[in-house]
Amino acid sequence: MQCHALTSEKNRCPNEALAATRYCALHASEMTSPSVASAPTRLGGFLARLRGTLYAPIADGGKYDVPKWLNDAPTAQVIEHLQTHSDSMVRWMAAFVLRKRRAPEAIEPLWDTLLKDDTRFVRQQCAVALGKIGTPLVIAPLVQALNHDPDQAVRQACAIALGNLGLPQTMEEIVRVLEAEENIFVKWDCIVALGQLGDARVEKLLTRLQAEEIAQVIREACRDALQEIRQRHRAVA
Repeated sequence: MQCHALTSEKNRCPNEALAATRYCALHASEMTSPSVASAPTRLGGFLARLRGTLYAPIADGGKYDVPKWLNDAPTAQVIEHLQTHSDSMVRWMAAFVLRKRRAPEAIEPLWDTLLKDDTRFVRQQCAVALGKIGTPLVIAPLVQALNHDPDQAVRQACAIALGNLGLPQTMEEIVRVLEAEENIFVKWDCIVALGQLGDARVEKLLTRLQAEEIAQVIREACRDALQEIRQRHRAVA
């Protein structure tokens, strides 16, 4: 298995993972250090508990009439269709089935397809599926695609998925993209995601964007995110 960590350029580390971990020798010690492996912040843990459990399942109201032959197939076969089928619509439906199953064994193939599939809407569905699995292991693929996918809709799906995860360790990654992103809709979804995370450290940034941005949709997104963050902190207090 390839290392599950990202490089400083937000690409997947090309090294092989150690047998006992998902990380190579270079990243294994980093990913198990107290600063990385620690529990979520007190606010993050509180907000997560409000959702039910620390990593509560993310609600999914998406519906699609998937053919019975695919819907009833074992997960291994669904993954094979995702990776090898010549019809992009079948690959999309396979990603949708994996999204509904929330199968952790699908993380690797979904990540691979998110990076390599030549069809935009297949990659977009892979990002959604990864987010619905809902564990910290999906952060790396979503961050990589948020930074590098050429299609705005895929980057939007990644930002939404990261916000839905509600994991505090995604905040800095979303901020980094927000400050570099030029597409107004990706920026909007990054701001919404920051509001969902509820981390007060972004208030200064959002306040500045609200004052400086020309686009009304960005100013309104900042206003709403700031309101959500402050409401959550009042609830904690």
